[in-house]
Amino acid sequence: IEREGQPPVLANMSLNVKYRNYTEFSNYRWLIPEICQYQGRAIFLDSDMVCVSDIGEFFDAPMNDCDMLAKAEAYKGNAAWGMSAVLFDCNKCRFDLEAIFAEVDQGLFTNTEFHQMAPKFLARHPFRLGPIDPNWNSFDHFDDKTKLIHYTNLRTQPWKFSGHKFESLWFQYFQEARASGLITQQDIDKTLSRAYARQDILAPKKAEE
Repeated sequence: IEREGQPPVLANMSLNVKYRNYTEFSNYRWLIPEICQYQGRAIFLDSDMVCVSDIGEFFDAPMNDCDMLAKAEAYKGNAAWGMSAVLFDCNKCRFDLEAIFAEVDQGLFTNTEFHQMAPKFLARHPFRLGPIDPNWNSFDHFDDKTKLIHYTNLRTQPWKFSGHKFESLWFQYFQEARASGLITQQDIDKTLSRAYARQDILAPKKAEE
């Protein structure tokens, strides 16, 4: 865990839980209330997003006594929540990850049902969730209502591959971040050496139409 201006410290997560991650960060979202000492509000966002509105609007959204706000019915035919953009009431959200994954191992619910706050998980852990404006987690779509675009298609994420309909939007913000110094050449060199991004990211080639 890295706090601004402070050296990194180890997260309170066992290797058993760490290696259940779908991505490198999947399970770390559940540590956020603890990191905030179970006080106040906190936002979690996946790393494959671009926020195009004032994030303060999301932070200040009325929670109406809910424990978390997220995208409702995020997946077709599935009464599950899109937990890739979450507003936590940290005082109300406590996740015992060791106990939760022990229950996964017992077959009481799946890892996916936990990560999507599906009914089978909520039957045992009755968190109260409320819906956010879905424009705060717009899956691979952008229009004049979009507040945050989420690049969910792993085969067309602009920093890895060409072909996403809204890749130019991502590159616009990427170049602005470079110009401001938020992203340094050292960051880019490290990213390329680890194959986290396409090798032509500084001079992207568009897919043939």
